[in-house]
Amino acid sequence: MFFKCSHHAPSDDQQSARIVSNGTSSKIVDIHCHRECAQAAEMMRAEAERVGFGALAFGSELTKEVNKQQLVDIKPKMQSLDERIADMDRMGVDIQAISISPYQYYYWAEPEIGRDVSKLINDDLAEAISEKPDRFVGLGTVPLQNTEMAIKELERCINELGFKGIEINSQISSEEISATRLAPFWAKVEELDIVVFIHTAGFSHPDRLKDHYFINLIGHPIEATLAISRLIFDGVMENYPGLKIVVAHGGGFLPAYSGRMDHAYRARKDVREGLPKLPSDYLKRFYFDTMVFEPDQLEYLINKFGPNHILLGTDYPYDMGEDDPVGLVGKVKGLNEHDCSAVCGGNAERLLKI
Repeated sequence: MFFKCSHHAPSDDQQSARIVSNGTSSKIVDIHCHRECAQAAEMMRAEAERVGFGALAFGSELTKEVNKQQLVDIKPKMQSLDERIADMDRMGVDIQAISISPYQYYYWAEPEIGRDVSKLINDDLAEAISEKPDRFVGLGTVPLQNTEMAIKELERCINELGFKGIEINSQISSEEISATRLAPFWAKVEELDIVVFIHTAGFSHPDRLKDHYFINLIGHPIEATLAISRLIFDGVMENYPGLKIVVAHGGGFLPAYSGRMDHAYRARKDVREGLPKLPSDYLKRFYFDTMVFEPDQLEYLINKFGPNHILLGTDYPYDMGEDDPVGLVGKVKGLNEHDCSAVCGGNAERLLKI
């Protein structure tokens, strides 16, 4: 189907979504959507109990109750491709770049277990998307708790399974993703020229965030802010200029307040240490999804970082997701059809090579 970039509701007989711009069309691509691997959840249940890890352990009792019920409610969407495709058609999405649900990173497990469960998750995802290769592409997962194993599984994801990138957390059981030991991993990512999608999973120090779902509302943006900042200040972005990193939830808080870092860079030598350029120079190389909920906030991201660095996302199928992603983009003031096309699909097509 062809339509202008505006709030829309596809009709039942429309098979696919397109944005038309200057005589060309781009598919609508969702960079931010999730799937659960039921086999991995079953495999890791006993191990989680053994080490005392609880994916839903943080938050008030009410938050735990709501989260538990949500997992029950969205299970059909996680497992059924038919229901997923029906929702995609309703939202006007042509292609989903599917990544695993954040609670299934399993970085807390022993390396060998992390390796095995990553393989299981990736094989399961590859089998699922093979049923509808015109509607789905895969973003794999890797066992970052062991650098060598992570690189090996990364290569398998891209070279054997045909995935278009990987999804990683913002930290590895409180270890930074900018850790020195991960330099070979980032070098391999750059060499393979693939997308890394950073999606947070709560907050590494949640004691003050138990109430009001703060673990998600505040914790996720803080984690994203820390991850981006570490990649900048610890030299990853300087050392690997070819990285293509997409950060969920609009990049967290940092994109709206990066001027503070630039001011500190000019004022303090401890901030400039090891960093030859302004922090914002590196920040501009990141990509961000549209998951900011308000048109004026999305407008800010587009104006600040350019329409070619913003990708449509939904966070499907969670309750914190965006149900009308193209409509949100269409509400951004002053966005022309060319730039709208880029945000809604063209950028993802370019980065994912689809």
